[in-house]
Amino acid sequence: MAKLSKDNWIIAALDLLSSRESSGVSIVKLSKILGVSRGSFYYHFNSLNDLIDAMIARWEESVIDKGFVSSRMSASNPDEEIRNLIEFVTHLSDKQDLMFRQWAAYNDHVRQHMERLDQQRLSFMTEMFQRLAKDESRGAAYAKIAFYGYIGCLNSYPRPNSEKQREVALEILSLFQTDLKLR
Repeated sequence: MAKLSKDNWIIAALDLLSSRESSGVSIVKLSKILGVSRGSFYYHFNSLNDLIDAMIARWEESVIDKGFVSSRMSASNPDEEIRNLIEFVTHLSDKQDLMFRQWAAYNDHVRQHMERLDQQRLSFMTEMFQRLAKDESRGAAYAKIAFYGYIGCLNSYPRPNSEKQREVALEILSLFQTDLKLR
């Protein structure tokens, strides 16, 4: 077998995370899946936490950097930015977000990352909604409703499919816009 790269380990760990309980991500399980010894893991990483950092960095790049930032770059106004973000988020596979959240419940290292990422996403959304509302406190409230609504969607059973999530998000945006017109 060809020598494994750091990327092979990250991809295998993200696949394992997406297909099983987060507790299933371990050096032993990954070594077995990849058909190599644990020593191969330690060639690329010092610890499981190093792998977690790499996994979350990969996920962060695909969600925050590509989605949140591009929703702003391709829009001419806050309403269009929010619609772009809704379109992006509802086409994501929520599986990793959900699994990282579940893992964070009992792994402090993952929890610290999730706290940082949630704060980053909420800050991004707050700024976006404040521009839409032209009001700091109202925009911050809208952002919290939208963000926590999305998190609630991830944790509801049965979980709404992407079409239903988009429908609900657009309905919430419509309510915000109606509220703004009434002011």
